[in-house]
Amino acid sequence: MRRLAAVAQGTAPADLVLTGGALVNVFTEEIQTGWGVAVAGGRVAFVGPDAEVAARAGEGSERIDLAGDLVAPGLIEGHTHLTRVRVSDMMDRQVACGVTTTIVESQELSFIVGPEGARVFLDEAERVAGRLFYTVSGLICIDPELDARLRAEDWVPLLDHPRVVGLGEIYWADLLRGHPRTEALIEAALRRGLAVEGHGAGARVASLHALAAFGVGSDHEGTNADETLARLRAGLIAFARHGATRQDVEAIAALWRDHRGLDLSRLGLVSDGVEPDVLDRGETLNAVVERVVQLGLPLPRAVRMASRTVAEHFGLGRWLGGLSPGMLADLVVVPREGGFRPRLVLVGGRRPEPSRPSTYPDWMLDTVCVPDLPAELLTRPPAGRWRAIQFRGPLVTVEVESDGRSDLVCTVVDRDGGSRGFRGLLRGFGLRDGAAAISSGWECPGVLMVGDRPQDMAIAVRRLRDLRGGAVVTSRGRVLAEYAAPVAGLYSTEPMATVVERVTGVNRALRELGCDLPNPILSLEVLTTGAIPFLRIWAGGYRRLRDGALLGLAWEEGR
Repeated sequence: MRRLAAVAQGTAPADLVLTGGALVNVFTEEIQTGWGVAVAGGRVAFVGPDAEVAARAGEGSERIDLAGDLVAPGLIEGHTHLTRVRVSDMMDRQVACGVTTTIVESQELSFIVGPEGARVFLDEAERVAGRLFYTVSGLICIDPELDARLRAEDWVPLLDHPRVVGLGEIYWADLLRGHPRTEALIEAALRRGLAVEGHGAGARVASLHALAAFGVGSDHEGTNADETLARLRAGLIAFARHGATRQDVEAIAALWRDHRGLDLSRLGLVSDGVEPDVLDRGETLNAVVERVVQLGLPLPRAVRMASRTVAEHFGLGRWLGGLSPGMLADLVVVPREGGFRPRLVLVGGRRPEPSRPSTYPDWMLDTVCVPDLPAELLTRPPAGRWRAIQFRGPLVTVEVESDGRSDLVCTVVDRDGGSRGFRGLLRGFGLRDGAAAISSGWECPGVLMVGDRPQDMAIAVRRLRDLRGGAVVTSRGRVLAEYAAPVAGLYSTEPMATVVERVTGVNRALRELGCDLPNPILSLEVLTTGAIPFLRIWAGGYRRLRDGALLGLAWEEGR
């Protein structure tokens, strides 16, 4: 502090000065031409006109000429998911995109690896480029037997880990019906002053207010301007997202176009996850910033929404999310015109070293244990009146009646040594003359398979077992495409380029078999989650999210 104060007063030299461009000030939402930054000890020491910044350079100071470009705080990703790749690869790409801090939702991995495995990921955060934090899972799933095995007291200690900044997204319907374990986790998080994240997909205003009454502080499920405004009016931080799961910012843009004078200080920007190919080409939260600027938002406000707003929500605002004396010198240099693609990224005033390649314990690479499956789990039921899941869009489903003759078989079986299995039916996926199997269903320690040929389904699940997780597509007795994801059955150990190539190949193979959904793998993954309406599937049956009912295949049952 004494050193920073001395540099600020001009009585000691800075380690680094940046001049010759303009400052993106997220506190006043200005672009201040001719202003720069002085850095000492990894922190911002002084921000001001170039002449005053340059006066704080000494003989050993590094000087960076901005050449007319902008210097801005590094972006902070407030809600994303680890999607298929190694943590180290994700963080290297995030930093290259100007995202110097990333907060990852741990929901998917937690149901597979438990608190012991979650600690592996938390500890790895010390060895990656950039700053990596996690939110602890709210532990809501649709599988009642799995649900009964989970205990809040096993997870509460993780809230004290220095790399945990909050409790992850809480699925509103289950919480409001009564969920003692999640309520205990919320209470523990609030006692520690941590943020609690909401997931209000489809929630009406009264339910949003009930969610806030539980201590939830944010929600990223507003899909248009009206829904997002309802969240802001309820006192929630509203995150507008544009990523793999949904792209909502175009519909939300009416908030700043049509509501002049509306206070948007509690509106943030997130990606909610990006697929490996998008991440690999340099488009993550920076692309969200670019998109909202194209939609009429001033750049300083867009940067604030993707940095300052997020930092303050997670209690990091004293140190991150802006360029002010005493704050960590996480900054980017981006062109004055032409998007948010940084030519320079500093974390703590330094060019970050590449992440150490991710490594995982052997037990985490052996979580896909599936026996050979009985024929009845792979074949269509006889003609009758059956319950089926139908896609109404890439992620949303509805409950429909089926005669069992034309819909795909959709089966979920345990992959953790259990013996459970349930055969359902699926409509609207589009696959013909083949099958697919995945081990990455959300909140599901199981394998999900779909198909219209039992032999292909059996081949797919056997190959998936050999790969120790991932995804496999088969047709007429042959494997058409596959990718291996042995880390908890969710993430690859291969380099990013290999993952991109093979994931692209799996989606291409599914499209060639007739699936016309934009991201076929993701559409299969969400069939097991309680996050998205309406009918879902687990290893013991269906779950109707509207009322929480557990249902079987027979149409009359549960109606």
